[in-house]
Amino acid sequence: MTRTRRSLLAGAAAIAAVSFAACHTRTGKHRLKLGKGLRDLSDQTLDFYQSLGIRHVVMPTRYSVRVSRRGLVPRTDTGPASDAPRQPWNRDELSRIKSRIESKGLNPAMVHLGRMNLVTLGRPGADREVDAAKANIRLIGELGIPVLEYNFTPLRGSEGYSRTTGPSGIGLRDYDEARTRNLPPLPNVGEHTREQMWERLESFLREVIPVAEQSGVRLALHPNDPPVPVYRGAAQPVRSIADQIRLIETVDSPANGITLDTGVTTEMGEDAAEAIRYFGSRDRINHVHFRNVRVDIPYYKYLEVRHDAGDCNMLACMQAFSDVGYRYLLIPDHTPAFTGDTVGAEMSWAFAIGYLQSLKDAAEA
Repeated sequence: MTRTRRSLLAGAAAIAAVSFAACHTRTGKHRLKLGKGLRDLSDQTLDFYQSLGIRHVVMPTRYSVRVSRRGLVPRTDTGPASDAPRQPWNRDELSRIKSRIESKGLNPAMVHLGRMNLVTLGRPGADREVDAAKANIRLIGELGIPVLEYNFTPLRGSEGYSRTTGPSGIGLRDYDEARTRNLPPLPNVGEHTREQMWERLESFLREVIPVAEQSGVRLALHPNDPPVPVYRGAAQPVRSIADQIRLIETVDSPANGITLDTGVTTEMGEDAAEAIRYFGSRDRINHVHFRNVRVDIPYYKYLEVRHDAGDCNMLACMQAFSDVGYRYLLIPDHTPAFTGDTVGAEMSWAFAIGYLQSLKDAAEA
């Protein structure tokens, strides 16, 4: 057992109990918010999730009604195609997207910031990307969207993934760091040390968190996934529980929080329910990806499976979210590929959402 895990075991349960009592005294019975990320704004997609009882969604930043298939294995990350800084979002476009979602009785509860290549790579023009991030935070605050999720990595280790087949032909994806261990740095990315990445991340936080506080927006940093130390010479700065603790302590504010990913936490070899109680008792969980994996070697080799078929105790996690009074979005995030499914993977998502709804009902009972 790691030192971090022992520290979680030592104090999380007691702190969570106090937090739970305080939260329920203030607000009465707490209800968790199940949601779903949207890839498109078609009638088919919006009506489908609404029919499953979903009321809260992750809002896309591009208006599209084309239903597309989400690949089981992520595309290889080849780094930035140019050094052009990321631009702020268009207010009219986001307002149009939000209105479309609300017209179907759904509530936009989170937006993803997108890649900030100049910031993460420490290149000229990074200050303009930081300014764009600040503008986007102010915009979603004005639109009443409470959470902005982001990633912080110079390059994602996506080449370590592969598709495999599970029971009855179900499509699963696995990860093995050995596939990428000897790959060289990419010329357009270069090598980046852990110290460099943390210096850039801490600078970013000190710039944007005050803006988030003023705008009524919470930021949620997703841990590096896969959680390997380095990929093609690019260090992954937030790949452990200790790194996430360091993150929230860098700028002590509820606006500076994490995406608690039960799958990634389990990939690390950690107990996801304990992590929920640790970060939840401190009010630093601002978004949740709720999924399951089977781990062969922590951090380095694992298999993504159905929500009910992995190493993570999903019911214990849902109970922990309820106990700490978590009040933001909880989405299934990933799902296996069911045989004969639709382009929008409706069979797969219906299974995942139904399973999560059952866990939610059990936890809240």
